[in-house]
Amino acid sequence: MKTKEINVLPPAIFNLLAAGEVVENPASIVKEAVENSLDAGATQIEVAVEDGGFSEIRVIDNGVGCDESQIEKVFLPHATSKISSKQDLEKILTLGFRGEALSSIASVAKVEFLSRVADAQLATKVALDAGKVIAKTKVAANNGTQLVVSNLFYNVPARRKFLGTMRAEENNVTAVVQKLILANPNVCFKYLVDGEVVYSVDGSGLQNVIEVIYGKDIAGKLLEVNVNRGGLTLTGFISKHDFSKRNRYWQHVFVNARAVDGGTVASAVNDAFSNYLMVGNFSFFVLDLKIDETNVDVNVHPRKAQVKFEDERMIYDFVKASVGESIDKSFSSSINEEATEASFVPFAIEQKVQQSAPTVETADNVLTFLQKAGKLGVKKEQKAQDDGKHQKVNPYYECKRKVEAKQEEIKTPELFDGKILGTIFDTYVLVQRSESLYILDQHAAHERLLFDELTKQIDSGNVITQPMLEPVILTLSPVEMNRVLEIAPILNKMGIECEIFGKNTFRITAVPMIISVHGVETIILNILAETRTAPPSKLSDIVREKIITQCCRAAIKAGQHLTQEQIGGFLAQFSGLKTPLCPHGRPVVLQLDKKQIERMFARK
Repeated sequence: MKTKEINVLPPAIFNLLAAGEVVENPASIVKEAVENSLDAGATQIEVAVEDGGFSEIRVIDNGVGCDESQIEKVFLPHATSKISSKQDLEKILTLGFRGEALSSIASVAKVEFLSRVADAQLATKVALDAGKVIAKTKVAANNGTQLVVSNLFYNVPARRKFLGTMRAEENNVTAVVQKLILANPNVCFKYLVDGEVVYSVDGSGLQNVIEVIYGKDIAGKLLEVNVNRGGLTLTGFISKHDFSKRNRYWQHVFVNARAVDGGTVASAVNDAFSNYLMVGNFSFFVLDLKIDETNVDVNVHPRKAQVKFEDERMIYDFVKASVGESIDKSFSSSINEEATEASFVPFAIEQKVQQSAPTVETADNVLTFLQKAGKLGVKKEQKAQDDGKHQKVNPYYECKRKVEAKQEEIKTPELFDGKILGTIFDTYVLVQRSESLYILDQHAAHERLLFDELTKQIDSGNVITQPMLEPVILTLSPVEMNRVLEIAPILNKMGIECEIFGKNTFRITAVPMIISVHGVETIILNILAETRTAPPSKLSDIVREKIITQCCRAAIKAGQHLTQEQIGGFLAQFSGLKTPLCPHGRPVVLQLDKKQIERMFARK
């Protein structure tokens, strides 16, 4: 077999290969450009994208700029002003340092680069096409640099077709900008999408940045962390012990203001919260770890998304202890406040509570109850009195019952041609038929009814929905929003009507009649958590399962009092019940025959 000739690749080819590693998408260009601005000492940065970054990306800063004599070197491979010797790699003080970014970007797009240093009268502007300089001029401009990238991947269409939609790529850019703003809260940032301002922060600190990005509600549920010990400093904000999210998208780790994947720091924080949060819930945090540059290696990942600490255990212990102290202090404070409030309960109220406690029924009362329980009819007047004393049943069931009620005096239907005896513990319904006693779990039984009905509606493509008086509005991370865009058609098909409602925000305007409107936010968050790594082919099944499961929350609860008429109407729906188990596998009804009961009393 003849050996193949070894080719030394020309710049036009190896630049395209390098671009494949550095320029993943529009978001990666924004990241590299803004990091250059920060390294140049910029205190004001503007980022603007058009059509998700495909048409144009513009980054403007007020940094030190680039001198005219150096400007064309900016786009040469492996050209950088940030390192010059091997020793510099041992203590990297800048965000960017490899010298690949601008060269790679210019090779797959059309680029304009404009820069002016403080002592120059005019700025120098160069235009590049596919990495080649095609024009160089002098223009009037402020101090600093402006980078404009347009027609991304126009010369490598194979790369472009593997990117997401414009909306998805826009959200990826937003996620990067969020991290850059959070990592540099003392820098003024303005972020625009298609000409509209999304974020504008004045550099007044991290708390203001969190409020701008996540809103006042979240900003008001955080604790400040500021610990300096043993040469390490941890600053930022963590959520209080009683506030959490359903995934880790809301966790941000920075090391010397460099955004990194969670790693050791995130593990330490989550372990510190482990005693306060339920399994599947996660804390919100934005934390920056300051450490001597010689004790951390930032050159271990192609995208600089990970770092390696010289002493991982020391970092873990420091972060966990620092966060733990803040949580414990906040938790103790909240407990003390609750105890103080409880100690001031007026005596009159306390006495009233004691007097309202249930009393033991006398034998005569029990006999009267048993005698009345055998009646099959309850008049409307009595029903009105009962409804005034006890909690109403599920709105869906109430609506259905009223439609079916046509007689002046409603007769209670019989189950299995049996007689309703009543309930015990406001949980179990007793029905006698022939020589058997049936005991129904009212919650499990209603779960099964709702589950079967919603399954039937979804399968038929005819889900009965109810509009929400106040739409539920959810603000998500860009990554979560990308997933919502994928599952939105599935949600709408299954009765959860939703629509985009601003940047990284959507609202739900209607839900299936059968499920509780109060649980719709939980449905969405559970779906997002469950589908985080699911392939597209599995999305429909996961969404379906979560929606149908949620209908169980709308079922009549154990301990919820039902009138005898309500019991009758409820049991009348069981004529088509085929499965004697609730959706979770628990029994719906148990049967005891007369002989079993007699043996229990040693009668035979």
